[in-house]
Amino acid sequence: MSTAENIARWKKRAAIDYIPLFISLWLSLNAWMRDRYIASSDRDRLELLKRGENKLSDRFAELIHAKDSNGVTFRGSFGELQRALVNANIPYDRCQDKIISFDCCIIEWNNGRVEFVPVSRRKRQRAKIKIEDNFWVENDTNRVFAAYMEIVYQIRCALFHGALVLKTENDRVIRHLYLTLSMIMEHV
Repeated sequence: MSTAENIARWKKRAAIDYIPLFISLWLSLNAWMRDRYIASSDRDRLELLKRGENKLSDRFAELIHAKDSNGVTFRGSFGELQRALVNANIPYDRCQDKIISFDCCIIEWNNGRVEFVPVSRRKRQRAKIKIEDNFWVENDTNRVFAAYMEIVYQIRCALFHGALVLKTENDRVIRHLYLTLSMIMEHV
């Protein structure tokens, strides 16, 4: 084995694998939802969570508006998550010809599909929350939280059901989901 190969192997071993961390964090979230919501399935509990008015949606709103270093870190990972989702091209299993991202996210499943686009590339007339220079979300944090949780669930499903191909772009999605979700669940 050459020195370069040895260096590459050690460097690869030093990289953080966010997949098991995300899976463990999902299991923690799932247990938290089971403890709080009486429902027959993970999907039903998720729908109850997405309605807001809970500790996680409150923490999400706090982080997305925070001016301190936690807010900056959270919005940075949130923006990176959106970029990673767009670059990864992960199919949205319930929307034909759509990819999972904040540009296309279904936040309600009642009596049909309600598509929701909570982002824009620039600030428009309505109040928006600035995530990064060219990434704004609408000022309704409950709806943005619902979109975020739907994305967490869709990526969880793709990962658990073997549909998520292990490649760099998808690894970035998992990394930023883990980083954002761990901040949201910090005090749970």
